Amino acid sequence: MMFTKRFFRPDCLPVVGIAIAICSAVALSGCQSMTKQPSARAKPSVVTAPQPIAAGKSTLKCTGIYACEINRIGTLSVINQSTHTPSATLGNHSQETSPVTVTPLMSKPQSKSTIPNYLVSFPSGQHVVATRFYLDEDLTTVESFSFIHRFESGKRYELKAYRQIQKTDYSLLAQSAPTPLCIDLYENAKLTNQWCKKPNQQGALSNEFVKVAL
Repeated sequence: MMFTKRFFRPDCLPVVGIAIAICSAVALSGCQSMTKQPSARAKPSVVTAPQPIAAGKSTLKCTGIYACEINRIGTLSVINQSTHTPSATLGNHSQETSPVTVTPLMSKPQSKSTIPNYLVSFPSGQHVVATRFYLDEDLTTVESFSFIHRFESGKRYELKAYRQIQKTDYSLLAQSAPTPLCIDLYENAKLTNQWCKKPNQQGALSNEFVKVAL
């Protein structure tokens, strides 16, 4: 019986190695190109960092039970109650024609209404601020609230309205009454002032906001 020896040609090995290397390179480059392809559904990044405040200015925004508006700062009208839009005498975030300017906020409305919300920028100092808070989804119940405050330069302020949970065991009449409405004032995210409509022992809520000692 004769055995035949088969020999591999040495000159074929580089060819195979080159082919494998080429395939590997093609596969690798294909993977890389796929990972670098931008997604058609990709959304642009949203910058959430607050914009710097100009020297001598302060900013104020509000959040309500369902919606809120800053009606007036000092003697200057800010948001029109009928149109829910900034007063024509104001400036906006792209151009300043007034010492008080407004910038639309991107907050999602909590009610069925599409009332927008605004960030108001104004000169620092002592001002009387008048606001409106809407207490139901249909925006038919409105609570007006005014306060005087010395606003500091470069500070960010926010008014927050909410219903305070009863902790005191009042009479049955008091327990059936609406929970007191409270409004907090924050300065650079720190609570500095609080006003509430406190109920009496008979369960009736006061018509005026009473400042609460913190």
